[in-house]
Amino acid sequence: MAKTYVRIYGPPLMKALQALEGVAVEMSKEREVKFSHKCIPYPTRLQADNRDWNNYLNNLKNTYVDCYEPAKIISDAHQTLGDHDFMFEWAEKPTLKQLESLIEKIDAALGGIGVHYTLTTE
Repeated sequence: MAKTYVRIYGPPLMKALQALEGVAVEMSKEREVKFSHKCIPYPTRLQADNRDWNNYLNNLKNTYVDCYEPAKIISDAHQTLGDHDFMFEWAEKPTLKQLESLIEKIDAALGGIGVHYTLTTE
């Protein structure tokens, strides 16, 4: 799984860590809709009459609505010891858009505190 590490430079370190915990809580609430591959319908079950195309399409649409489920974007986030101060663990490899969203949230959280930071995503 991919991880994004945050290194904070300058005091107040504790305020910055608390702000990052707030970002982690906010990110833990975000969900992405994923298709569940365990939900593949059988055409014979979906159509009552082979000649009724609209009925077939409506039943197919209703069946596939049940096949989507929410999934977390961030699976874990916490303070760390060592080279980095905080870590965000992604449920899947993040897209550039997801990384940009995280950076915007971190910028907003740490902007008023007066610290600098670096991010490393592996």
